[in-house]
Amino acid sequence: YEKNFSGFLSHFLIQGGYSYQNFKNDGFKDNYMYDVTSGLRVTKPGTELNPNNRYYLFQNLQSFFGRTNIDFYNKYLFTVTFRADASSLFQKDQRWGYFPAVGFAWKVREDFFKDSNTVRDLKLRLGWGKTGQQNITGVVGFYPSSALFSIGASNAQYFPGLTTYSALPFNPDVTWEKTTTLNAGLDFSLFNSDRITGSVDVYNRKTSDLLARVPLPPGQGLTSNFIENIGSLENNGVELGLNVVPVKSENITWSVSLNGAYNKGKITDLKNITTFSDSGSTLPVGTGINIAYNTVGYQPYSAWVFQQVYDANGNPLAEVYVDRNGDGVINNSDRYYRPIRPNWTYGFGTSFNYKNWDLSAAFRGQIGGEIYNTRKIAQGYRSSAVPANSNNLNNVITYAADSPFLQLSDNTYFSDYFLEDATFLKLDNITLGYMIKNMFGNTNVRVYGAVN
Repeated sequence: YEKNFSGFLSHFLIQGGYSYQNFKNDGFKDNYMYDVTSGLRVTKPGTELNPNNRYYLFQNLQSFFGRTNIDFYNKYLFTVTFRADASSLFQKDQRWGYFPAVGFAWKVREDFFKDSNTVRDLKLRLGWGKTGQQNITGVVGFYPSSALFSIGASNAQYFPGLTTYSALPFNPDVTWEKTTTLNAGLDFSLFNSDRITGSVDVYNRKTSDLLARVPLPPGQGLTSNFIENIGSLENNGVELGLNVVPVKSENITWSVSLNGAYNKGKITDLKNITTFSDSGSTLPVGTGINIAYNTVGYQPYSAWVFQQVYDANGNPLAEVYVDRNGDGVINNSDRYYRPIRPNWTYGFGTSFNYKNWDLSAAFRGQIGGEIYNTRKIAQGYRSSAVPANSNNLNNVITYAADSPFLQLSDNTYFSDYFLEDATFLKLDNITLGYMIKNMFGNTNVRVYGAVN
């Protein structure tokens, strides 16, 4: 229901709704069936095999939601929303999440802007709200909170025809991840022709009941790692947006859009642990060796490394690292955390029109951040060209010839020497087009070429 008024109450809206979503993933629907007797996936014959024992994966999402907007004098704007969301990924007593939000905006139309030729429009915004996150099927599957069994293969039977079953890992206490955000913003438009418009936002975002796959003690959880609500995370940031039209005439229009963001996060709690490695940072050496960790008090996805020592010419000294705790021994106590992901990101685009021609381009980039050079670890040392006990020559990167490392030890893998600056600016795409007007009567045709 919505209605506009004149006077003190200028606008009122109230809205409510219900949504239902059901997903069914049938991996064996078209080409395969699941043979319960053998425990194997087999090609489907002309008639369906085991039509009563098909293997489906279900996910169900349901929500109730409501919103109201109340405006006073068409310049003081209030918004209140509320959501109640349920996910079948969680057990019944953990299934529902409740997420409120409130917002206030002030269209600044006071006397001190009435005769301004510079400020055309100005709006101040404040907001607070809570959101939820439950999409973890890609990490642990469709039934992370349910006790289920998997059917053993035919070669895992104790007796012929007697199928074995194995318990699958589960966590009955897993529930919604919750994020609470407090933000303030400013929208502006300058000059009468909207030559400059933009926005500025600052925010504080706190995430609790953080969903993450973490290590489990031996003998618990039926696996070595599984999903848990493990702790909390805090992010603070600024986001900027600006649109400028430097040239606007009858035949020529040139516009430029820019955006930038600063974000810094910190892990504030990990429940019963202080750190866990990130499986997405596995090094190409050994088995399961990771470089990045999520640790209380530091930014997420930070490298845990030794501080490399260099000679007077700036070359790294092989196997020489800073003894940060001063105990005379180089071990894990001397490693420190260095953020890998960038704090600053940005992008800009431009569009130029001349009569029937148009040219546009989009750029994006980041300032800072680091990337771990895994090629140098895998092949960037001299003995990698001719391995020990072998007369064969390997293909290696050219850096290996000048590398200060004859070979790598366990500590070398964790040297901050291999962390390299990840600052970049990239031209994502550029497009050139021409508009052929009235090609077929009143029909316009645009011909264009694009490069990505």
